[in-house]
Amino acid sequence: MNEVLESLSLQMDALPRLVHYWINWMGAIFLLSIVFVKKHKAARYVLLAMVLPGFIAAPLFYIFRSIHILGLAHIIVWGPLLYYLMLKELRGRDIMMRSAYGIWIVLLTITVIVSLVFDIRDIVLVLMGFK
Repeated sequence: MNEVLESLSLQMDALPRLVHYWINWMGAIFLLSIVFVKKHKAARYVLLAMVLPGFIAAPLFYIFRSIHILGLAHIIVWGPLLYYLMLKELRGRDIMMRSAYGIWIVLLTITVIVSLVFDIRDIVLVLMGFK
């Protein structure tokens, strides 16, 4: 098991600095859900969506030994989250850009979309044998 964690650590360390900044951004934007958990159901879903991919990603990494396959965990969890955000939080409303919650929801949604685009790209490259 120590060998698996070492492999994960080495692969993470090899990622470009900008990817590390992006990972930190995603962590921060998802963690901000804590501020809104008491009043907004969507924030509770976001907090759950921050934790759940880890339970999917761990066995994926153990099997495939590639960090590039971990995007599959995001696709599985964040795909439905994005659908929910678009349907319930953003659709047919004033996006509430005048409130901290509204700004956070918009930034979160953009972050999820960008992340999923890169995750899908990574999965395709893994399936094609490039990663």
